[in-house]
Amino acid sequence: MEKTIKVARYRSFPYIVNYLTNGGTKTYQWAGSKGKKVDIKPIPEEVVDYLMMNSACFRQGDLVIIEDTEDAKELVENIDDVDQYKNNSQNKDEITKILTGNFNKMKSELNKVTNKDQKKFIVDTAKEIKLDSDSKLKFIAEWFGVKRDILFSDED
Repeated sequence: MEKTIKVARYRSFPYIVNYLTNGGTKTYQWAGSKGKKVDIKPIPEEVVDYLMMNSACFRQGDLVIIEDTEDAKELVENIDDVDQYKNNSQNKDEITKILTGNFNKMKSELNKVTNKDQKKFIVDTAKEIKLDSDSKLKFIAEWFGVKRDILFSDED
C-alpha cells in the first residue's frame, strides 16, 4: 500500500489538484474550511512530492501538510522556502490568537504574510470574530490595502 500524507485546506474556498498518472488524471479536491471544520485529505506521498516540485501551493499556504508523522515533518523541512510556508499557512485558530493578542506581535506576524489569499482569510477571520480594536482594524485595513470603513463596513 502506498504511503499517504494528510494535507489540509485551511482557507474557506475550494482547492483542486489534477495529478497526471499513467492511467489518466487523478483529481484531489478540498472544499475548504467551514467554521471549525478543516478539510483534510490523505493523498499519496508521490503527489505531495510532485506538488512540492511543480507548484507553489505549499509555499503559498494554499495547502498545508499535517505534521503528524516523521515522513510529513521531513516533507515540510524540504519545502523550498519553509519560512514563507509557515507565514502563509496559519489556520483559523492561529489567526484568531494572533488577532486577539498583543498589537505589536500582531503587526509583526501579519507583516510576514505574503499571499493575498491568506491575507483575505485573515481579514475574513477578523470579521468573523468581530475584532473590535480600532487600532488593530486600522492596521489590518492598511496592511490589506483597503480603507478601513470599506473593509470593515457594518453591512458585513
